[in-house]
Amino acid sequence: MTDSMLPILRAMYDASTEAERAEILLRCPVNIMIKYRHVMERACERAAFVAGTEYLLCFFAALHEVRHRGDIKGAALRHAQGRLLLICDEAAP
Repeated sequence: MTDSMLPILRAMYDASTEAERAEILLRCPVNIMIKYRHVMERACERAAFVAGTEYLLCFFAALHEVRHRGDIKGAALRHAQGRLLLICDEAAP
């Protein structure tokens, strides 16, 4: 039996630390996040990764806002992204 899940989604499910999950969320292509939103959300919920769940909520909410000069805006999204970056930085050697 072969695994038909995209490698980045499989990595999200197989990640063993919050830092690994945060890194995946921060580098995942937007089109994959949109298409597989429910998979990403389920992976965060399954791992009780609250910071990831909050990031996804803020990310998708920001996609529905009017952009400013081409940028996705939103203080909540920047805050959630900052939390993920802190998680990554704290785990770095």
